[in-house]
Amino acid sequence: MANESRLINIYRRATRQLETTVRRADPRKPIILIRKVIMGDINKIAADLERETKNWLVVEIPQEYKKGSQQAVDDASKLGLTFDKTGFGQVHKEAIQALTEDAYLDFASGIEGVRRAGRGFVSDIVKKKINERIVSGQLEGKALDNVKREVKQLVEDTGFTALVDRGGKHWAIDSYAEMLVRTHVIKANGEGTRNRLLSNQVDLVEISTHATACPICQPYEGKVYSLTGKSGGYEKAPELPIHPNCRHSYMPYIED
Repeated sequence: MANESRLINIYRRATRQLETTVRRADPRKPIILIRKVIMGDINKIAADLERETKNWLVVEIPQEYKKGSQQAVDDASKLGLTFDKTGFGQVHKEAIQALTEDAYLDFASGIEGVRRAGRGFVSDIVKKKINERIVSGQLEGKALDNVKREVKQLVEDTGFTALVDRGGKHWAIDSYAEMLVRTHVIKANGEGTRNRLLSNQVDLVEISTHATACPICQPYEGKVYSLTGKSGGYEKAPELPIHPNCRHSYMPYIED
């Protein structure tokens, strides 16, 4: 969890920086300068997030994959099975690379959402500036305070939305990143387990049971599935994670 927290905290800090950047915008400046300053700062923060995310993924995804693989070996040992402990050959390396690339694409989508949100804030600031100039004739004193107050309220109300999901939920960049971190850690771990089991000709798995399982996961808990869907009498195993933030795992299962 400590390593997960490191990237999550980086995104939380970036969120505060992004909000401060918008709130500090000076509506009295020329429109072109407002856009240049705000987007310059936002693009720098976004670039830092891209770099930090890549650095985190290339370390943590392989580690979680290997943890999942080792867990498969340990669980199999409890069942009296001896697994081939051959290292991580080309197939495993390719799986790790694919997992890392998929994870980065998800993060990159959210980071692009930050840039998009920044452009939206600039547009809103410009509109509010123009409206106050039209109404008041100048942007000083009370008129300037009105724009600043409205911009501050806008940031508090909407935040930096990374994306809007199919259900219409607006994901703030820090919340989105937290969900992605936990989702891709579980995915890498699950793939490591799955691939180690299959490489040792174990196709049947039981889904782990947790006291805090949500209604989505409860129907799967403790049930036996086929990883490939080719073992007669068993449904194909669900992909892990079953949903964002899911903590369930595969455990090898041997028929009596």
